[in-house]
Amino acid sequence: MIPFVFLNLFTFNPISHSKNCRLNTIKMSAIVERFSNYLIGDWTNYKQATEFPALWSHIHVCYQPLPINFLGTQSFYVESSYNYSLDKPYKTAVVSIKESEKGIEMQNYKIMQPERFWFGAHEPSLLTDLQQIDLFQLPNICDTIFEYNEEEEIYLGKTRPGKKCLIIRGEIKTYLDSRMVISRNEYSSWDIGREIESDEQIWGATSGPFCFERVSEKILLTN
Repeated sequence: MIPFVFLNLFTFNPISHSKNCRLNTIKMSAIVERFSNYLIGDWTNYKQATEFPALWSHIHVCYQPLPINFLGTQSFYVESSYNYSLDKPYKTAVVSIKESEKGIEMQNYKIMQPERFWFGAHEPSLLTDLQQIDLFQLPNICDTIFEYNEEEEIYLGKTRPGKKCLIIRGEIKTYLDSRMVISRNEYSSWDIGREIESDEQIWGATSGPFCFERVSEKILLTN
């Protein structure tokens, strides 16, 4: 999973301090709705972790939909947790989904004081107090861009090109090379940090991507 430790030269943009927007005119496009329905729900790599326990921990990644008016487009509260501690996720985020020239763009947001909302991906009532003021928007250069393969009915996603999403590991400046593949019931994610000049892998899984299967679905909020 992506370690959100960005260079200090990045300036995070705080979201508007107003309470959740109430824009009743917002409508979700068919393209965003299809992608969101692929993404939504609780995903686990149980099969992968069981077959190769020395290589993979058993984890859950859960995408809980937020009201479309929260950020003006479809968004999700996301938790990544070990199976034995779903109530203490090791990573949380909010992502927003919008159309781009090539298909879909996923924008990432950092949550301040994330422990306030732990387990909210599984129990949405815990997200009642989540407001825009709790979020910092991460740089657009770290967005994930998805293209839809209509023949195979899958989304292929990768970090915006250009080697500009920078992460410091030790004393080495690396760039994020993130790849995602999403189908209706399967989802894989592989986050790698590469050295800028040589493209050599510096961090990230060396055995391939995390491979998930959907274990539960949620209801998409379209209004």
